[in-house]
Amino acid sequence: MKPHHSNQASIGRILKYTGLFGGVQGFYALMAMVRNKITALLLKTGGMGQIDNFSRTTDLIASGTNMGLAFSAVPHIARLESERNTVAIRHYVKLVRSWVFLTALLGLSVTAFAAPLWSRLLWGDGSHTFDFVLLAPLVFFSTLCGGEAAVLKGLHRLKKLATVSALGAVTTLVATLSCYWSWGVEGIVPALVLSAAALCGMHWLAAHRSIRYEIAPMNWRFLRRGRRMIRLGLAYAVAGFVAAGGEYLVRLILLHCDAPGLHHGNDTVGIYAAAFTLTVTYARLIFMSMDADYFPRLSAATADTTLQNMTVNRQIDVLVQLTAPLLPLFCLLSPTVVRMLYSCDFSAAVSMIEAAAPYLLFKAICTPIAYLGLAHSSSRLYLLVESSYAVAFVAAMALCYPLLGMPGAGLALTVCHVVYLLVVLFTYRHHFGFHLATDTRRRCLLQLFILLIAVLALQTAHTAVHWIGGLGATVASSLFSIRFLEKHTHIFKRFRRFFTGK
Repeated sequence: MKPHHSNQASIGRILKYTGLFGGVQGFYALMAMVRNKITALLLKTGGMGQIDNFSRTTDLIASGTNMGLAFSAVPHIARLESERNTVAIRHYVKLVRSWVFLTALLGLSVTAFAAPLWSRLLWGDGSHTFDFVLLAPLVFFSTLCGGEAAVLKGLHRLKKLATVSALGAVTTLVATLSCYWSWGVEGIVPALVLSAAALCGMHWLAAHRSIRYEIAPMNWRFLRRGRRMIRLGLAYAVAGFVAAGGEYLVRLILLHCDAPGLHHGNDTVGIYAAAFTLTVTYARLIFMSMDADYFPRLSAATADTTLQNMTVNRQIDVLVQLTAPLLPLFCLLSPTVVRMLYSCDFSAAVSMIEAAAPYLLFKAICTPIAYLGLAHSSSRLYLLVESSYAVAFVAAMALCYPLLGMPGAGLALTVCHVVYLLVVLFTYRHHFGFHLATDTRRRCLLQLFILLIAVLALQTAHTAVHWIGGLGATVASSLFSIRFLEKHTHIFKRFRRFFTGK
């Protein structure tokens, strides 16, 4: 009986934390949907493309200059918090904040001084040089925000972090829409900077209330104590930079490669960004709990290979069963969803969404396995594995997009994640003894088979096949997922107890 109860507790815990952060991030996504809808109506595909180009460039700069401190600082703060060592916590947080402040200044400088380069890489001229100069504070605020979020995570102030995220979503919505309504395309840069500043301010205030904000950026003797933190974070930073670099190269492919379709330049990037947001960004909501809950559990289980494998396989099971039922329905309704959340100008995004649907299922399998490199503190191995994804993504886009257009972009996402799954399975089996459990593999294959039937049915011109295939796959996938969750968590009993008090 013990293993059964342990299994229920573990899967129930995963659902609990997925619910907490998925709920907050769901609210954030709702605000983002409203923002994207109004932005699409006011700025059209070209404006959305320009926003995406600016955002990807600043992401690239931030990931290349932040030293990975937002990640590397969390474990040590968490250990000190568990020991209730108040003095050591205050000292270490001061060290973290000092380094974060310096990296924020570095990011600001790189953005401003290299502004002509960023403009020429994207648009082939210096027409947006001044825009990138004005965007420099965005990188500064984003880096500071990441540092304060790391402090809150390390101190286990998860509810406070969730509240700040929700408030940030509302503030971002108000700031961006005010700028777009007043100035149109000219309001893009002010909107991005104001949103980053507001979000940073809220994170700073929340963290400051937990531990008073102190920094010593000019005290080198003090800063030298952070060398271990920097070494740990550098691998994560390089991996983030490679990933951001891959996304940046994809934008260059979209801007400069001829492909089948009626859209070019910023319009193409805008349509791609809409499809990417719907298929990738919103799907990340369900993975948001992993930093807060799954990673600490996995880190504690690495000494025991059996426990480690059980932890990873359970996480895969839950993520796949939560994700899979939504995919056939989402593909079926994607034309309506695109019109509702954006506008008819973005209808070309539908073909990319349908081709990218299997990607989301592969991501639910890959992501828990990919954390093994971090949990074992194998920073170089983690860097190599994550770099393989970026390389596969750029290569797949360079091949598929010029040949097929937007459907090719969706296919590229799916193909690169198949490659990535093979890489993580082979690598972490060899280094850490990870095996995908037979039952987990069967459940994943069944859900993949159901999804592929739906995707194929949606490609037909026959209306009856289109709807019967999509709805049938949704029902079949949902029934399988509900059966799994009920068997392992008794979720219906919990709901009944919650509503009836019995």
